[in-house]
Amino acid sequence: MVKNVYIGDIHGLTVWKDIVKKHSDADNIVFIGDYFDSFDVSGLDQLNNAKEIVEFKKSQELNTNKKVYLLIGNHDHHYLPGTSERGLTSGYQPVMSFQFEDFFRENKDMFQMAVIIGNKLCTHAGVSDKYITDFGYWKYDSHKDESNVADWLNDLFKYQPNSFLFSAGYDKNNTGIGSDGYGDDEWQCPIWIRPRSLQRVNKKTDLKKMFIQIVGHTLQSSIDIKGKTTGGKYYYIDTLPNNEYLVEIDGELIVDKIE
Repeated sequence: MVKNVYIGDIHGLTVWKDIVKKHSDADNIVFIGDYFDSFDVSGLDQLNNAKEIVEFKKSQELNTNKKVYLLIGNHDHHYLPGTSERGLTSGYQPVMSFQFEDFFRENKDMFQMAVIIGNKLCTHAGVSDKYITDFGYWKYDSHKDESNVADWLNDLFKYQPNSFLFSAGYDKNNTGIGSDGYGDDEWQCPIWIRPRSLQRVNKKTDLKKMFIQIVGHTLQSSIDIKGKTTGGKYYYIDTLPNNEYLVEIDGELIVDKIE
C-alpha cells in the first residue's frame, strides 16, 4: 500500500500534528504552503509552528523512508530574502517580517515550488499552461511535454524567485491585459492563480490530460472529492480551518478529517 497525505494552507494552525500522527504510515506528506499571515494566531506562534514543521520534515527524512514536501505559498513568498512587492498582500505582518525572513534564510533548502507524485501535480495555487508558456518552459524542456514541469518550477523559484510575484505574469508579456486584484487571471503564477482561471486556461491542454492538480490558496468549505465542479482534475484543499485534508491510498483520493 502506498499512502500520500496532502495538507492545506497552514496559517499558523497546528492541526497538522494530529494529521501526521494519525497517518504515521504515510509514504509522502505534502504541505501546500501559506505557513504565515494568520489573522487569529500570533506572529510568534506562527513562527514557532513553521519551525516545528521544518523539524518534522528533517526528522522524518532522517529517521524514516517518509518524504515530506514543503511548498511555498503567496503568504510565504513575500518574506523570502530579496523578494519584491513586500507588504501588498492581505495579512502581511511587518512587525514579524524580519523574523520570517530569517526563518526562510536559515531553511531555504527545505522549501520548493512544486512536486509531482504519480500523476498528482502539487503547487500552492495551480499551474497555468499560459504561465509556463510565458516564462519559457518550452525552452527548458526539449521533449515538448509537461513531465518536467515541477523540476522547471523549482529551478525557476531557486534562481528567479521574483517570477512568482503577483504582477510577474502581467509584467512579462501581457501588456494591455487588466490585472484582477484577486489573482483571477489566466497568466497568474502557481502561488496566485484562482480556480476559475486555472480550470479555464488548462481546458484543452496536455497539462490537464497528464495531471490531477492538488492545490490550496482559495478557501473552501469542503473538498469536492466527487469532482462535480472540477471534472476530477483539480482538488482544492484549503480546508484546514475545518480540519479537512486529502489522503491518497493506492491512487484513490479520499477526504479525511480530524474530529
